[in-house]
Amino acid sequence: MTLKKAFPVLTVVLGVLGGVLHALDLCQGYDAADLPTGAPWLSILYGLSAVALVLCVAAAFTYRKTSDKYKAFEAYLTGGGDMHKMAAVLCAGLFVVFGLLGLYLTVTQMMTMPMFERVTRIPLYLLALLSSLAFVRLGGGAARGTVSEENAGLIFLPIFWAALDLVNTFKANGNVPMEGRFVFELLAAACLLCGLHAYSRFLFSTPRPRLLAGFAGLGVVFGLTAGVGCLLEWVMGGTDDLQFIARGGCYVACALWLAYQLSRMAVSDEPEGPQLKRGKPVTM
Repeated sequence: MTLKKAFPVLTVVLGVLGGVLHALDLCQGYDAADLPTGAPWLSILYGLSAVALVLCVAAAFTYRKTSDKYKAFEAYLTGGGDMHKMAAVLCAGLFVVFGLLGLYLTVTQMMTMPMFERVTRIPLYLLALLSSLAFVRLGGGAARGTVSEENAGLIFLPIFWAALDLVNTFKANGNVPMEGRFVFELLAAACLLCGLHAYSRFLFSTPRPRLLAGFAGLGVVFGLTAGVGCLLEWVMGGTDDLQFIARGGCYVACALWLAYQLSRMAVSDEPEGPQLKRGKPVTM
C-alpha cells in the first residue's frame, strides 16, 4: 500500500491517539493551582505532532503542486456514490447536534460569560449549524460527480466558522499560562481553516492538490486531537463544562469531513490530475 492510499487512515489514527494523549494531559498534567505535575503526556503529544507534520508534508509531495482549473475537482473529490452521501450526512449530523448544544449552553449561560464571548458564541454555533447544510449540499453534488455554483458558495460557511472559532479560542485563552490547555484547539481551528480554504480553491481558483492534501491532513490530525481530547476530558471527569463537548464535537465533525476528502483523493482514477500549463500567450 502506498503512502497516498494509507494517508487518510494514518491521519485518523494519529488524530485519535493525539486526542487520548491530550485528554490525559488535561486531566493529569496540571495540579489544583494549574501548574504542571510532570506527567509526560504533553511531551509525547508534541512528539506525535512532529511525526504528523512530517507525514503530512511527505504525503502532500506525492501530489502535483497545481492542476487544471476545470477538471481537478471532478478528478479528485467526486464519486463515492452513497458512501459520499453517508459521510456528508454523518458530519452534518454531528455539526447539528453539537451546534445546537453549544447554542443552548450559550443562551442559558450568557450572563456569566465575558462580553467578547457573548458577542461571538451565538454566531459561532449558528455557523456550525449552517455548515451542516454546506456538507449535505456539497456531498450530494460530489456524489453525483459535480457541484453547482450555488452549492460551491456554501463552503464559506464552515470557513467562517473555523475563522471565528480561531479568534474566539485565542481571545478566551490569551491569559492562560500553560500552552497545553489551549494550543491544540488553536492548531485545530487554524489547520481546519487552511484545509477548508484549500478545498475552496478547487471550486473557485487554481486547484492545488498538494496544498489540500497537506492542510487537510493536518486538519484531520489536530481537529481530532482537540475534539477527541475535549470529549474524553469530560468523560474522564476533568471538566464539567459542557462547552468543551460542543466545541470538541464540531472539531470532530469537520475533521472527519476532511478525512473523507483525503480518501477520495487517495482512490481517485486520476490521482495526479492534468498538468497546469502556464505558458505565455503567443501574440501575432
